[in-house]
Amino acid sequence: MAELTDQRIRARIACVTAGAAPDPALTELCAKAGYRIFQTTEADRADLGLVDLRGARVTSRRASSLADAIRRKSPDAALLFLVDPETEVREFATLRRFGEVAPAADAVDHIGRRMRETIRIRNIAEEAGERLKSLTAINRAVEFPVIATDASPPRVLIVGAPGPAAIDAINAVSNVADICACVLTAGQAMRALDHQPFDVAVFLPAAKDGALPALTRALRRHPKFKRTALVQIGENAEDLANAAQRGGGTEFILRAHIAAGLGQRASLIARRARLLNAMRGFLRACSGDGVRDAASGVFTPTFLGQHGARIAARADQTGRPLSVILIRLADDSKGRRESDRRALRQGARLLGRITRAEDMVARIAPGLFAVLCPATTRTDANHIALRIDGVLSNTAFHRDNDGAPQSLKIDVAVSPHHAGAAISETIAAGLRKLPKAQNLKQPRRQSPQ
Repeated sequence: MAELTDQRIRARIACVTAGAAPDPALTELCAKAGYRIFQTTEADRADLGLVDLRGARVTSRRASSLADAIRRKSPDAALLFLVDPETEVREFATLRRFGEVAPAADAVDHIGRRMRETIRIRNIAEEAGERLKSLTAINRAVEFPVIATDASPPRVLIVGAPGPAAIDAINAVSNVADICACVLTAGQAMRALDHQPFDVAVFLPAAKDGALPALTRALRRHPKFKRTALVQIGENAEDLANAAQRGGGTEFILRAHIAAGLGQRASLIARRARLLNAMRGFLRACSGDGVRDAASGVFTPTFLGQHGARIAARADQTGRPLSVILIRLADDSKGRRESDRRALRQGARLLGRITRAEDMVARIAPGLFAVLCPATTRTDANHIALRIDGVLSNTAFHRDNDGAPQSLKIDVAVSPHHAGAAISETIAAGLRKLPKAQNLKQPRRQSPQ
């Protein structure tokens, strides 16, 4: 397998195992995901600590010592413990005091999904903290909304065929949930979600060729439902891995743990989902002179320079990747009327809505924008740039009430940050690439009728 280069490493994983070396399946999984896995003694500034306790005795003292060993070298690293499926529920509860816990056997696809979700949550939380520091440094902290979550009990939807597992799930959740609904089919689940927002959707074990795996994939991609936490229950660890391979949820629970652990887990997952949504709103909602550009709705170049310097320094300290996407928008109109610029303003506002929550979109000049992408490799930044180009290229904007729809001309370029470089140098390198942006595959542009 090809070795990962620095520009392709999405995350550094510090691995502690009961044996002499990490499980080959874990090593292969990390390589496919773009993660580089290290032994604890070699991993400084890791993004995630992976503790493999399969085949070892689980005790609070052992978990504490292993967690301390990882955090001495990587204080910001989240922890994920792997345990045998036969591990008792009380031992799961012991380990959850230190980090995430996941049952695993030979197949580990669901571990990759859990690792990715944990790192994504860490990235959003870290960007929220850094953004607040930047605003505080320029005396504009009052421009951000308060990060507040709903303290009400969770709303839980249970999806699956009737049987003992469904009864156990209802009994476990009904004691902690504000609303607990149980549906049988994917169609009923969609109608329930459309009628009532749910914090958590629990999917019971289902047939491999049924509609429920397709429903979980659809919910993860739908803008209205992708904030709902998806919990997959499996009869064994192999079922959990198969569900993740088919595009299932991001939280995984064994069938044997429903009665004792599902209620508590649903409450924890709901609180975390609400906090994550609040942080996303925190990152997207700020205003004020010197922070937001009034015409485009994105950040100003002044704030980009201040916050970008902080993020670049953070990337140098942690060794995480950082990329900047440069975007040039131009309308097709030849006139200089105000109505001819409406499409450009609409395109700029759309640009601010189609990027990730942790990305920062700023306006450098009229029609020229930069997207700051923390913890993002050049390869992933290319994918983000292609998505932005595809959306904006195939969107028709109205210039005025009577004018015909109009498309925008778009040029994009990706500039990876190099250690020690100033953020202005990274942006300047991207600006030099803009005339050569044709190396990105351009989607076909449809002329509006």
